[in-house]
Order: sequence, then C-alpha cells, then structure tokens
Amino acid sequence: MMEPMPERSRTHTLPGGGHWIDHDLDVVEIERLADLHDLPDAAVEDVLDIEQLPKREQHGDQLFVVFHALTTGPDDRLDTIEVDCFVTGDSLITMHRKAVPSIDWLWERLDEHTHLAADGPATLLGHLAELIGRRYLSIIDEFERRIDELADDALVAAPHVLSEIQMLRREESTIRTMLNPQLRVLDDLISRTVELVDDPARRQLVDAYDAHAKVVSSLGTARQLMTDTLDTYRGAVAERQGRAANLLTVYAAIVLPMTLIAGWYGMNTQNLPASDRPWGWVVVTAVMVAVGVVSWLWFARIGLVGRPRLAAPVGRSLAAAARAPMRPVTMLRQARTTGSRGTGRSNIGRS
Repeated sequence: MMEPMPERSRTHTLPGGGHWIDHDLDVVEIERLADLHDLPDAAVEDVLDIEQLPKREQHGDQLFVVFHALTTGPDDRLDTIEVDCFVTGDSLITMHRKAVPSIDWLWERLDEHTHLAADGPATLLGHLAELIGRRYLSIIDEFERRIDELADDALVAAPHVLSEIQMLRREESTIRTMLNPQLRVLDDLISRTVELVDDPARRQLVDAYDAHAKVVSSLGTARQLMTDTLDTYRGAVAERQGRAANLLTVYAAIVLPMTLIAGWYGMNTQNLPASDRPWGWVVVTAVMVAVGVVSWLWFARIGLVGRPRLAAPVGRSLAAAARAPMRPVTMLRQARTTGSRGTGRSNIGRS
C-alpha cells in the first residue's frame, strides 16, 4: 500500500499521465519524502543542507535542479528561497520551505491552460524557471524608480540618501549572488545534451534564460546608477561644506579690519586721533561699519557671498536635435554621386 502524502503536499496530474508533486515542507519531512519518491541520497543531502546555490545534477534517470525564487525576509527585505526540483520520466517534484508565488501562480493555471504541461515535466520545469525569472524582472522597475528618486534627493544632499543606497546595494547583492549561478545552470541545461531535456523543454528553457539574462544586465545598470547617485550626493555634500567654509572665511575677512581698529583704539596710549573728543567714538564706529559694508559689497560682487547665479535653464538640452528637419536620403546619394563624378573628371583631366 502506498504511503500517504504529507499534509503540506499537493499533486497535479499532467496531460500525459505524469504528475507534478509540490511539497511545502519542513526539514523533518524531507527524509520521509525521499523514501516516498525514491530520491537519490546525494540530492537529498543537498536538500537537507541549509542553503544550496543554484545547480543541476544528473542522478541516474533523475535530474536534480536547484533554483532560487524571489521572496521577502523576516525584516521585510528582499531575499531568495531555495526551490529543489526533481525531474523524472513522467513527474516533476518541487520542494521548498515556504510559499513560492511563481509555483502558486503556475499551479492555479494548469487546469485552464493544459498546454503548459502537455510536453512533459521537463517543459513544465522550463515554465517554472521562466516565471521565477520574470518575477525578478518585476523588481527592476522598482529599482529604477527608487534610484531616480534618490538621484533627485542627492542633488540637495538629503540625509537619508546614504541609508537608502546602502539598503538597495544590499538587496541588489543578494539577488545577484543567486542569479549569476542560476543563469549558468540554465545555460548548461540549454547548451549541453541533458537526459530528460528534449527540444520542447530546451526551447522553454531558452525563454527562461532570456528572462534571467535581462535581470542580470539590468542589475548591472542599477548598480552603476547607484554609484553615480552616491557620487552626486558626495559632490552635493562637498559643495555645501565648501559654501559654509566660504561664508565663514568672508565673515572673518569682514571682521578682521574692525578688530584691527578696535585693537588700535584699545591701546593704553595718549594722543590717538579723536580719542579725546566727545564725538570720537561715533567717528570710529562709523568707520568700522563703513569698512564692513564695503567689504560685504565687494565679496558679493565677486560672488563669494549670496546664492550662486545660474542662468535658466541650466545646461543645454538635446531637444534641438529632435526638432531638426530630416535630410532626405536621395539628396545625400545625389551629393555623393556628384562628388564622385567630379573627382573622376578631375582625374581624367590630370591624366
């Protein structure tokens, strides 16, 4: 008598008579499932491991593939979850320790779209790999949107930019660490002769490879954009610090002559100009104020104080190139033909 399935397992009958058996399991259930499905011991040891990088192995008449799907961690940050896949001649067995949206989406649509599993379990594995890759694609737009927002905040040196970039870098590194070997696994399944992977399955795996390759390429672009945003932030902070230092220098330069005058009249000596007159302090104060005002106006004129004077709009756009009239190709051809004929005549004349 066949041993009953664990409560957290589900089975879907494929059109060709095979089965897709999906296990949402705990570690203690893995050995029981291995005996139930006659899984190879080496692959079971990999499943029991804490976390395996994406890979593929051939164990006799069974193909063992490890993917990593997108999920969220306990701190509500991006993370990946290991999905262990066993492919036999008529069945696909998937194991994972928590819910995988890509598996749930494909499972719910198998009854309505039976063609997804019509070519066997290996093709169904290709569909699952493509869905896993396309779910990674869904975060690329969010990456780019967040980076655009941070780029605007970096121009004004917003304090939260550093922490936001650090978090995005951590999440990008988490995804890239798993996607690079996963891309190599898909390439290996496509380019090499692998038992159980027929032509329909290989074509589906090509689509999965394209989705993963696009994600890897987009992550490289996002990483470069984050570096550029960080450079912009550092430049804005340096500019703000430079303005503060410049302003302090201007104040020191303005106060310096006032301090000199105050020190001069503070000396304990006799016969200083206007020191014995009742209106003397008025004259000295007026001179100090005049020196300060003249110094301030001079520094403002040369641009050391006040806001930067920028022409509007800042920079030159490329919109003029978009509005330029088209140059007909026929005119270019006629010009080239005329030029070549003229060259020929001049050469004949020389000869």
